[in-house]
Amino acid sequence: MNHAKNTRINMARFDFKFQHILNIRKHKENILQEDLSQLKRSFQHEESVLWGMEDKTRECLFKLKELQAELTSIREILDYHNYLGSLEKDIAAQKTRLESLSIEIDDTLSKLIHASQERKILEKLRERKWNEWKLEDNKEDQEFMDEIASISHERN
Repeated sequence: MNHAKNTRINMARFDFKFQHILNIRKHKENILQEDLSQLKRSFQHEESVLWGMEDKTRECLFKLKELQAELTSIREILDYHNYLGSLEKDIAAQKTRLESLSIEIDDTLSKLIHASQERKILEKLRERKWNEWKLEDNKEDQEFMDEIASISHERN
């Protein structure tokens, strides 16, 4: 009976030896999710900046056509051409930023998928080990109860 009692004390708590690693993987996955969210927000912001630049370009082209129709001074027309050139450079730089962010988003998403897979593997292992532990714990419970029943039966 003493052996069964000691066994019950030892089996009282499930201990997954890779729990620390699982916690680290969950933390890593959470960080990657936050990074991905931030990158997506940045992408949306930069995309709206690009749309604003494209709107300015359309407005400038419209104004330039008006000035040319009114036969305005060459200086004013040249100023609009220079401004359009500057806008085109800014738009090209903005598109480059968006492409870079898009690559970064894809890379982070790939890392997140990998981290999620690593976490799920450990969670499945943890579940399997818990089921094994529970089965063993139930077996120990049954052996303990059988031993008590046997001792009670011997006394009667």
